[in-house]
Amino acid sequence: MRKSIYTLLSLLIAAFLIIVILVWTAPSPNKQPNGFNRHYLQSSPLTTITTIPADNILDIAGADDSLFYFSVLRQPAMIITTSLKPGAVTDTFYIPLRPSFRDAVSEYFFTQVSNNNCFVFGYNIPAICRTGRKDSSTQLFTTLPAGGFSQGYLLRDEKHFVLRKLHIQEKDQLFVRTDFESDSLLMENGLSELHRDGGMSTDGTLTYDRSTGLFTYIHFYSNRFFTFDSTLQRLSSYHTIDTFAVSRFAAAGIQDKDKQVYTNAGPDQMINGFSCADKGILYVQGKLKADNETNEMFAEHCVIDLYAISSGKYLGSFYLDIPARTKVNQLFVQGNKLVVHCADKIYAIQLAHS
Repeated sequence: MRKSIYTLLSLLIAAFLIIVILVWTAPSPNKQPNGFNRHYLQSSPLTTITTIPADNILDIAGADDSLFYFSVLRQPAMIITTSLKPGAVTDTFYIPLRPSFRDAVSEYFFTQVSNNNCFVFGYNIPAICRTGRKDSSTQLFTTLPAGGFSQGYLLRDEKHFVLRKLHIQEKDQLFVRTDFESDSLLMENGLSELHRDGGMSTDGTLTYDRSTGLFTYIHFYSNRFFTFDSTLQRLSSYHTIDTFAVSRFAAAGIQDKDKQVYTNAGPDQMINGFSCADKGILYVQGKLKADNETNEMFAEHCVIDLYAISSGKYLGSFYLDIPARTKVNQLFVQGNKLVVHCADKIYAIQLAHS
């Protein structure tokens, strides 16, 4: 009996040591030169103006001249508002959603607030609701063909939307444009690569710059990004400053009863994190260490890289006073503030160039 226990312990220790050795010796992009340098716009991290807890925050829903709007986990009718100034308090208002729609999207939604209207995207139904902040008499719905969508933006005309939506027949995500007035659906033609893995290998961030009316899609697992207009026509293709042009993601298919379920086949290395756009500039969270920055600075601070949307030109980078290990869920720029939605806090950061 004792011999069996010792044998079992020996096997467990051996297995643990093998795992440690594999992790330690596995190739890591940030343990070796990555073939690019960053130009830092200032040597010290940008100043954090204020923070608020993010325990129940789902998304940054929008902003106007004085307030920022945040949607709340599992409560699609609830919006939190704050100026994000030092010492500012938060307030709450409720969107007059129909109970049936509110309950149907409670776990799967995101919200955008624009002028006096609120737009709730129920990406599992899939449907979109437009309603006034207080008045529901003009409430409108548009229901889309089968297949959920993962990202979407309201255009500046506040009538049309561009979504990244699952195409059932193609088994991949494609860009589409829809509107409330006709429920018409414009499908892209050749804008996206097709891997038929549910869009996992080409996952990334869709951004919309209201000042130029341009969309940008930047890949998580390679250095590629491209711009397109509201008619879903590609305008240009670019790449970020790193050297990883090939996707570093592998998908695996699992048959689950009558459905094909896709998962990642191994550890995924993100090249670029989340991004946002404003006034012709693309803000991208850099996930790889440049050859000219120290291990200490890269480990201690999140990095944001800036690009010109019109030309793809790299404009420079800056550090944030946010630990690099912090999980960033969303970036948002309004005026002279960069708002960073992290797992534990919302950070409001003063932009040096404003």
